[in-house]
Amino acid sequence: MAKPKTVRVGNVTVTQISPKERELLAEELKQRHDLLRNRYREIHGKIVDWVSYSFGDGSLYVSIRFMDKTDFSLQFSPKILTETIDLSDMSTGNFEMIRRYPKRADE
Repeated sequence: MAKPKTVRVGNVTVTQISPKERELLAEELKQRHDLLRNRYREIHGKIVDWVSYSFGDGSLYVSIRFMDKTDFSLQFSPKILTETIDLSDMSTGNFEMIRRYPKRADE
């Protein structure tokens, strides 16, 4: 079996994708696009007239207006969420876990 061709892009060596791998990637991409199309079915295929955004009350509002005068709006609010809470011993210079605290139920 022939070794796949490689090319250098800066400091990175990139290996050529085989036709079979390309087919698999294309199928995965098609499935992903189908899922995204079905997420908000009501707006699929509509023609966008304009997009606007504004800030207010600590939130970002994005509005997508379609040619048929319908409006798709999204509201984003910044939140800082706790992923992990750890207590560690650093006296040896190594990260030595003493305790990992569980997340609170209201987070």
